[in-house]
Amino acid sequence: MSATIQARDLAAAYGDRELFSGLDLIVAPGDVLGLVGPNGAGKSTLLRLLAGRMAPERGSVTRTPRDARIGLLDQVPDARPGESIGEQVRRRTGVTEAAEAMQ
Repeated sequence: MSATIQARDLAAAYGDRELFSGLDLIVAPGDVLGLVGPNGAGKSTLLRLLAGRMAPERGSVTRTPRDARIGLLDQVPDARPGESIGEQVRRRTGVTEAAEAMQ
């Protein structure tokens, strides 16, 4: 399933430090994005907001269709002994589980 994510007037802060405000963004099917910035700039916060893991302080995030699932891999590695990076990504994104269910 492909989805569109739309953020309107999004704002987030960490403590009393504003990370961003007034952010408008549309991510359409097939779009490829890159987030670049120094540590603490709000990159991970923005991704958590877009994935629905956090609620914005202001603004809104909508996903179309509403039941679309947005995957987000946290930065904390949790590789199991002997597991390759590809295997870890497939396990963490649910691809391994889905493939096993199809078998």
